[in-house]
Amino acid sequence: MAAKKTSKEVKEYVDFVFSKGENFDYSGRLYKEKSREAGKLTITPMSLCINGLITIKGCSLMETDKNVWVSGPQYKSGDEYKDYLYIDKANNEDMDALANYLQTL
Repeated sequence: MAAKKTSKEVKEYVDFVFSKGENFDYSGRLYKEKSREAGKLTITPMSLCINGLITIKGCSLMETDKNVWVSGPQYKSGDEYKDYLYIDKANNEDMDALANYLQTL
């Protein structure tokens, strides 16, 4: 007797691989089906793997009409959100390039 198929066979994510320069390679999954709106902000959950060594779950691709960026995982403390992981956006052209690439998927 065959086992029941209870799980969805529909892929709910997009795999990505991105490299810019010689220092870092990025890969992961972008969960476009789970995108949500928060005012003028679109939040798309994602996981991010850096150089095949460190995988960070709970990241998000954040999009507005004027900007796009990758946000690390956060937790809520009272009425505000705090970062578990700080991504230095001011000095990291790779993360900007990655966010722009993910926006096209």
